[in-house]
Amino acid sequence: MLVRAVTLIISSIYSIVLFMLGFELPGWWRFVVSFLPTLAIAGVVLWDVWLWRLPGVQKLVRRPDLRGLWRVTLTPHPDSHIPEGGNRGPIAGFLEVKQSFWTVYLRLYTDQSASKSTATTWLPAYESFVDSLTFTYDNTPKMSESHRSMRSSGACNLNPTLLKPDEVEGTYFTDRFTKGDMVLKFVDHTSGYPSFAAATSHAEEMHGKKLV
Repeated sequence: MLVRAVTLIISSIYSIVLFMLGFELPGWWRFVVSFLPTLAIAGVVLWDVWLWRLPGVQKLVRRPDLRGLWRVTLTPHPDSHIPEGGNRGPIAGFLEVKQSFWTVYLRLYTDQSASKSTATTWLPAYESFVDSLTFTYDNTPKMSESHRSMRSSGACNLNPTLLKPDEVEGTYFTDRFTKGDMVLKFVDHTSGYPSFAAATSHAEEMHGKKLV
């Protein structure tokens, strides 16, 4: 809202000054006017990529910074319809988050499958000064698991309690009638790991111990 208001103000000033160009203006005024649209666009880009993460600004917009690699523990609910031979948990995984102010992309992967976000929504948490994140996702099992696990869709809700959290709790459910809880622990701001094994190796190197 703040960025839209600033952009609107700059655009209005630009329009007014253009109207005034019929009058004789100093040369420096013409130079300033010519750069107003560029400044407005640059301001929007800077906000989306960086400015919203500044401490004072971030508190104002309530948007938590979740960028990077998270170690995930999934705990299926006992009522989940897990096929015979399936993993009843706890299930180890990793979540990669790529985030700007207006966009969030999430990739969750375990040793058996990978999920990619399809839609995301920030929701105000009235009991907290930090917004929660809800996203839907598409899950694709590895070929080795396809005999008992089909492609599925689901939704997840993450409830950070800090603007720059080290740990986040959440819940999930799928259209295969499974549901459960999840705990995320921050590793670092990296992403792009090709496999669960590669992410595990990196996380173990960061923490200096074997993950269990």
